[in-house]
Parts: sequence; C-alpha cells; structure tokens
Amino acid sequence: MMKRKQLLVALSLLSITVASGCTTEQERISVQKSEGKNYKFEAYKQKVEVAKTEKIKEIIKNADWEEFVLEKDHPKADFIFYFNDEKSEGKMAVYYVWINTDENIVELTKDEHSQYAQLNRKDSETILRLLH
Repeated sequence: MMKRKQLLVALSLLSITVASGCTTEQERISVQKSEGKNYKFEAYKQKVEVAKTEKIKEIIKNADWEEFVLEKDHPKADFIFYFNDEKSEGKMAVYYVWINTDENIVELTKDEHSQYAQLNRKDSETILRLLH
C-alpha cells in the first residue's frame, strides 16, 4: 500500500513537471561578455522565452546588413551571441555586438565580420535587454 502511494505521488509530480515545462517554451541562446582580453560565458542567459528569441531573430533578419571589413585595430566586441537551435541545423551564425554607449545604439557583425549592421534605438534596447 505504501509503495502504491509513493508511486502515485511520484507520477503526480512527474506530470506536473511535464505540464509546467510545456507551458513556457524556452530556447538556448549562448552569450559571452568581453572581460578584458577574454570572453566570459554568461550561463544565466542560456534559456530565453521563445517569444523573446523570435523577436531578436526578427530584428537581426530585418537589420540593414551591408558588406564590411573589420579593421585589425578595431576594439573587441562587447558581447558575442548565437542561437543554439541553429547549431543543430548546420547554419549557425555568430553575432558580435558593440555597444555605442553615447547613443545607446548596438552595432553588429556576423559571418566572420563580413556583414555589418547598426540598429535603431528601439531594436538596440531589445538586444541590450537580452545581453544584460
């Protein structure tokens, strides 16, 4: 009788866990922050709600990307991020982020710095909320 009760409790907890896991879908985004000469992995940014992730992807997709050559003496990016779901699809893009603190504007490069975009203030704020 006791084992049956424990089994029922365990099954109840498992079903609650599964049900709650299904209500908030999350996606992993890896973010690294520049700290001196190295980048520090920001583990707490690994899971982000899918709605926020989709908004970030939309901003990046709609950005005005242009051909770019990164100069050798250009400062290191403030952040690096990528979407882990793209890794499994074989098309992962790595985004490098510079924050223009004077204007609170984000500048991005991708594809090994061959593409560049400067975001407007609203889109910059959305990206900055993800990174901070």
